[in-house]
Amino acid sequence: MGDRARAWGVQRTYVGYRGDTVEAPAAGIEAIVEAMAAGRDAPPEDAPRQGDGAGAEECWPAPERAWGWAVQLYAARSRDSWGIGDLADLRRLGRWAKGAGASVLLISPLGAQPPTLPQQPCPYYSSSRRFRNLLHLRIEEVEGAERCGDQIAPLRESGLALNRNRTIDYDAVFGLKLQALELIFQARPDPPGLASWVKGQGRALRSFATFNALAEIHGAAWRTWPNPLRHPRGDGIGRVQRELAPRITFHEWIQFHIHQQLARAAREIDLIADVPVGFASDGFDSWRWQDLVAAGMRVGAPPDYFFRDGQDWGMPPFDPWKLRASSFEPFVDAIRGATSHARGVRLDHVMSLFRLFWIPEGLTPSGGAYVTYPSAPLLDILASESRRAKAFVIGEDLGIVEPAVRTAMRKRGALGYRLLWFDDKLPEEWPRESVAAISTHDLPTVAGIWRRTEPDQRQHHLRARLVEATGMRDDAQALDVAVAIYQRLARSPSRIVLATLEDALAVEERPNIPGTTSEWPNWRISLPSPLEEIETAEGARRIADAMSQAGRSSTAAN
Repeated sequence: MGDRARAWGVQRTYVGYRGDTVEAPAAGIEAIVEAMAAGRDAPPEDAPRQGDGAGAEECWPAPERAWGWAVQLYAARSRDSWGIGDLADLRRLGRWAKGAGASVLLISPLGAQPPTLPQQPCPYYSSSRRFRNLLHLRIEEVEGAERCGDQIAPLRESGLALNRNRTIDYDAVFGLKLQALELIFQARPDPPGLASWVKGQGRALRSFATFNALAEIHGAAWRTWPNPLRHPRGDGIGRVQRELAPRITFHEWIQFHIHQQLARAAREIDLIADVPVGFASDGFDSWRWQDLVAAGMRVGAPPDYFFRDGQDWGMPPFDPWKLRASSFEPFVDAIRGATSHARGVRLDHVMSLFRLFWIPEGLTPSGGAYVTYPSAPLLDILASESRRAKAFVIGEDLGIVEPAVRTAMRKRGALGYRLLWFDDKLPEEWPRESVAAISTHDLPTVAGIWRRTEPDQRQHHLRARLVEATGMRDDAQALDVAVAIYQRLARSPSRIVLATLEDALAVEERPNIPGTTSEWPNWRISLPSPLEEIETAEGARRIADAMSQAGRSSTAAN
């Protein structure tokens, strides 16, 4: 099995978070090999090409000395929101941030979810990485809304009422916005520019809208659909496209208006789009790319310092051999979708360009193994698409990372991450080609650690890092601690510093606790204040002042 596993790119061992060598279980390796081999003895002769791409094309350059906010858009509500942060809120947030000296906004993924209940709140587990979520539309700004104002008014009142609850009710938001959109579509189904935009999106949009129309009838779990509909090129697809033509047009129309509103937001400030490592197992992308994914496999991560049991993300991995044969079309599609309105992209779990941790069905993360991916051509594509779109690249290189990954990304001009929670070096020693931050959406906030209210008590030891970095007394306020940390990050050599609105408001709850489901309201917690109050909040002002005093501003970064 050893030689066969090696031939198919399955790594029998890997270095664990303690620095020791971990041997992947034989049962897991065998299942992974069989998923790719499908009865064949040997892989195709054109093996996935590795290498760091030395001397190859570099990504578009990142700003020299910038800062910005990392924002969970769903959580950033204004008083005009219908229970969830929307694209008009993003436009307002961008205008305010730019006025305070920020250059960028890193926003959570906006990927579409199936138009069914219940709605999936996790933005990293979407139906599509290319098309976007209707929940983020500002209904009143959809062209034609003024024609049915009386009908929309009660829906709007119900939507505004959702802001009273800090926990976001995705299902309620979906129900209200879908009703409103159906009314507006009837009143204004043909806004200027729709036809040309739909034509420019090609077959992908038509297929996406078809999937949504089918999901409304048969449910999002496409593997349970009638056999002729389980594949985008199935025998029954042409017939249903004729039968469901009005509904398909409706879903295309929704995406057009999302495009319009996102474009307006992007004119206020440079956006950094977050590209998830994968997509939902039951969703449009898994239906569209089903011939390229590995059956019976899920993506995850082995045990590490923060997640001792490992992680199972429930997403299907692409078969690297099939991916190469497809000329990497899914990867190109995801990057182009992300850069359509962004001046930067953040690749979640950038190590996936080099290897991915596969978990066979029926096993836990401890039974998985790493599978090698063709990094050299993937990096070629990344650099080419980056330069085509004039969008810089950030690789989220946290967790277990092979040194070769950071070397290759650095040679391509992509930025890595440096986090206060992870890095043993002082911020003043962090490399220039990096993004400096305290935390991410998966890790504790400053207030949660300082006040020891972080639910995962294993992380309370991080308080020592805050004391070491700031010298603050034990009775100091959490906001003062956060501002002091950002003052140090602002003076670091890193090209970009990212602050979070959670830290600016001394929020104790983090957006997500990996490995939990019902135990914690993951991806459902809004910020405690509306944007109207955040714009004048003490913490946001003090963090912006710290960045300005360190020579980071929107003018200095351009």
